[in-house]
Amino acid sequence: MKIALEQGQGHLNFEIQDEKVIDVLTGRDVPALDHGTIQAIIDQGIRQCSPADVLHKTIAVIIPDDTRLWARGDLFVPVIIDALAALGVPFDRIRIIIALGTHPDRPAEAFAGLAGAGSVNRVRIINSAGLRPEGLVNIGTTSRGTPLWVTRQAWDADHIIIFGGILHHMLAGFGGGRKYILPGIAGEASIRHNHSLAMDSSGTPHPLVRQAQLGGNPVSEDMQEGADLFLKDKTACYVAVAANGQGEIFHAAVGDVEETFTDGCTRLNHACCAAIPARADFALFSAGGHRTDGQLYQSTKALFNAVNAVKEGGHLLFTAACSQGTGNETFARALTTFKDAPEQLGRQLTTDFNMPAYVALRVIDLLRRFRITLVSDFNASTTRALGFGVADNIADYINTLPGRGYIIPFAENILPRVSDMADTLPQKSIGPSHRG
Repeated sequence: MKIALEQGQGHLNFEIQDEKVIDVLTGRDVPALDHGTIQAIIDQGIRQCSPADVLHKTIAVIIPDDTRLWARGDLFVPVIIDALAALGVPFDRIRIIIALGTHPDRPAEAFAGLAGAGSVNRVRIINSAGLRPEGLVNIGTTSRGTPLWVTRQAWDADHIIIFGGILHHMLAGFGGGRKYILPGIAGEASIRHNHSLAMDSSGTPHPLVRQAQLGGNPVSEDMQEGADLFLKDKTACYVAVAANGQGEIFHAAVGDVEETFTDGCTRLNHACCAAIPARADFALFSAGGHRTDGQLYQSTKALFNAVNAVKEGGHLLFTAACSQGTGNETFARALTTFKDAPEQLGRQLTTDFNMPAYVALRVIDLLRRFRITLVSDFNASTTRALGFGVADNIADYINTLPGRGYIIPFAENILPRVSDMADTLPQKSIGPSHRG
């Protein structure tokens, strides 16, 4: 069997004996939507979900940064702007806010790639103020003690339109929806406290903070409460997209923020949870190519999914170009510093939480429990320093793999599950809905 796993702009090509492959996990055969269909759904949805007095409202369109390029904001955000313009909304009443969380500001030259060239010259585009306290306003505190600081320009808007993808997320259960508020447009202090709910006081990760888990997940429930607090006196809608197991958008919808998000989670599970009979001896997987594997930090999402297909102590071949390096200095430093002492890092996170170090803790845990080999643009010494194994010769590596395993071409999009629970509905968070 010939296999080509996407890596950056190219592929990692190899051959493997047919009898060693249990299955190629790509999720259900859910067909992709063509771009014209998605654009029509968005156009109609914005027209239907806009409040009757939209002409008199200030509108904030919240969009993802360049860690979510697969959602194709460059193609679909201009449709939102066109639909609002068709309703008579003046361009000077619309602002686009890039939801950065604690990611660095994006330069103006990157705006067209995030919001489309058709948006850049018509409406104001700004970065959220997560790392700029002077650009934040405090709007309250959640029941779990998260102080909610949000970007002032978003808070000042009357009508909120969230655009962005829904995907499985190792911390929030699912990315999308309420996550564009907290952490998306929130301040660093808010984000740190919310994310710290991922740790138990014992210094170990909370067991319900995991992919596809909403109910009982304290991080997700706190995010929902934060979004409810932000939206309670505003009109709002969510323009949601989701990708299938091949990384192609198969679902698009516009509607109530919480209802659209919950429905999208259900559809994502149906498309991208791969039911497997048992864990295997190995998995060979890709983070999905250049739209998702530019940095190691973001590429670990594929690792957190793929590991669910492998027995304890099994082998994983992790393909990600990482052309931009590790992606986060704190993450890289934690990986190299604590790879032999994760308990120390866990204790540290209970009193001084930060997300990159938490991701490193979770990666270190996997590195201890599985044999993970990374194929990337890093040289061998850097790869080993980060804790990963090195394959000097891919053909030899494949030939010496024990037993049988799975191939996962787009592991960021596929969540293997040993059960018949791939269609299980995610538990809905409790809280008021916000209709446009």
